[in-house]
Amino acid sequence: MNSVFLVALGGSVGAVLRWVADSIAPVSQAPIATLFVNLIGSFLLGAIMATYSLGLTSKESVQLIGVGLLGSFTTMSTYALQTLEIGNSTGIASMAVYMSFTALGCPFMALGGWRLASALASH
Repeated sequence: MNSVFLVALGGSVGAVLRWVADSIAPVSQAPIATLFVNLIGSFLLGAIMATYSLGLTSKESVQLIGVGLLGSFTTMSTYALQTLEIGNSTGIASMAVYMSFTALGCPFMALGGWRLASALASH
């Protein structure tokens, strides 16, 4: 299947899922929805890449799910804007806490996804 089509298809699904996550969160909780989306997206991306590295997932699956769906589901631009909004509305300390949770949480979630998928694949 055409790589561009797979990425576009996954991207359209990821964008809708992102919109749903933002739509169900109250406006005051938007940064929490973004953090949740980025943590879950990081976990799932770690898992898909682990299964790919083990030869259990195809390149096409990575294009559809990893690049397309998860690429559009997670977003740095929303994170950046909401981080500034937190800093402006509640102060630098709240902004630093949010940045720390995101900067540490997302890579650790990706590692968790990688390790879980690898462990499940080895059984």
